[in-house]
Amino acid sequence: MMIKIHKQSYRYFYQLIDLLTACFVGFWLGVLDRNSMYQIDQQFYDSEAIYRDEEYNQSGFWEWEFKAIQTHFQTCKTILLAGAGGGREIFALHALGYEVDAFECNPNFVKFANEFLQKHQINCTIQIAARDTCPIYEKIYDGLIVGWTAYSLIQGRQTRIDFLKQMRDRVKSGSPILLSFLYAYKSAKYYKMISTIANLIRAIRWQSKTEIGDFILPENFVHYFSKEQISSELKEAGFRLEFYSELDYGHAVGIAE
Repeated sequence: MMIKIHKQSYRYFYQLIDLLTACFVGFWLGVLDRNSMYQIDQQFYDSEAIYRDEEYNQSGFWEWEFKAIQTHFQTCKTILLAGAGGGREIFALHALGYEVDAFECNPNFVKFANEFLQKHQINCTIQIAARDTCPIYEKIYDGLIVGWTAYSLIQGRQTRIDFLKQMRDRVKSGSPILLSFLYAYKSAKYYKMISTIANLIRAIRWQSKTEIGDFILPENFVHYFSKEQISSELKEAGFRLEFYSELDYGHAVGIAE
């Protein structure tokens, strides 16, 4: 009997934690507007020194990144990289022989990365870009990469699709795109509870609705994806889902149609 009570108590305890977390996150998603969440995000990345650390940016690909590049980008020579950060992916791609153009919305990252790449004699200049947009490039590339987790930082399904469409315009049919993201590790009911609480508050404030999967961490806004969401957003932007995995880290490869 005591063992049974012990197990049940743990289940109720974690259910209570989920409920309290959903209320807390839902409240802040309801109160904070888009600009406020962007400011929180920028303050976090401006203060996080690791992304402007030389050793980190020379560390190369994560294992899942390397496998995805080796498997799906074998025929590519030129790559357009979004969300370049401090230059880690560019450094790793250059070591594999790829030609890379890149852009980034954080000015501090752009400054560090361009100095870092110049120091290591890598012929790539990172362009500053407005957040959630792809700059206009005259060149057509063989492949596309959206930098580590950057896709989860874009608020709003339509904003993400518009961004992917802008990327799609820079490649020909049959070209791959690599996305990495935070995947939904809890039940759909949990994320729905958060959005319901947030949208009740937003309705009072005449704000646009949040989406199921939206979440706010201490450091920034993120969106947690299901496989169906990734597939659907890729499809609307002109890609078909070729590969999806939650192993090691959430990532997917789409093919331009």
